[in-house]
Amino acid sequence: MSEGQRDSGPVVQTEDYFAGLAEYQHALSGHMDWLRGWYSEVLNWESGSRAPLPICPFEAWFDQAGDAILGGFPGFVALGGLHREIHDRADRITARAESGQTVTTSDYEAMMALVLAFGTAAQTLERDVWRTLATVDPLTGLGNRQTMMTQLIGERDRVIRLGQPCCIGLADIDLFKRINDTFGHATGDRVLREVAECLRNAVRPYDILYRYGGEEFLVCLPAATLEAGALVLDRMRVAIAALQIADSHGTPIPVTVTFGLAPLSGDVSVEESFEYADIALYKGKLAGRNRVVIHIPETEG
Repeated sequence: MSEGQRDSGPVVQTEDYFAGLAEYQHALSGHMDWLRGWYSEVLNWESGSRAPLPICPFEAWFDQAGDAILGGFPGFVALGGLHREIHDRADRITARAESGQTVTTSDYEAMMALVLAFGTAAQTLERDVWRTLATVDPLTGLGNRQTMMTQLIGERDRVIRLGQPCCIGLADIDLFKRINDTFGHATGDRVLREVAECLRNAVRPYDILYRYGGEEFLVCLPAATLEAGALVLDRMRVAIAALQIADSHGTPIPVTVTFGLAPLSGDVSVEESFEYADIALYKGKLAGRNRVVIHIPETEG
């Protein structure tokens, strides 16, 4: 990744990924059914007992998935190419058998090599999907805490190399325990999802969002001074306060968020920057919530 580019962080609806994986595994299973049927047909060519081949569903799945979740993974296109090669090879071998020509050992070996390559590519794609899911908070679709640490260390290194400012904002939903106690945990989860979506829509394209834990979120603001970062966080605060969330009976659920903002600096560790943001957040809670508070380490006595 070049200096001018940043990973905006994973934005994943995990339910879509799980559904995509289920459809993928179904397509793979159908492909294997077709392959077993094809092998049986070729091996029994002279016996006259050939059964109709099952329809391979993989091509239809591939065409549809190209515009969906799994289509964005690097190994997706190569897997589709291998699948087409298998069918092309199978068609050529079948044509040889139909014309009375001998199907040679090398024909089968070439087919087996393609099948093995396809199997390896299929496993790699599935591992890549699971690896992505391991970096994502399943409730909100934001990056999780493990991913956050790795990426923020990288952002701090960028600050040191380029001398550009960067800051982090720690957000906490105000009185969230009261929301859970009053409306139930299912509604509380919905509030978390809607707040996460609101935050996602309010950040700049290159800002990075994470679920820090519980009802807390963290946003990394690259190339932003504390003053610029405070403007971004205040825009997020206003957007969340304007959310119209209600329970199943239509009872409004007021939701606000308090932010603590601190610099991500080469002078302190990432963990210390977290502490500074947390101190600012705590001050915001004491001051009445629903506000953005900047922590400037140099002013602390």
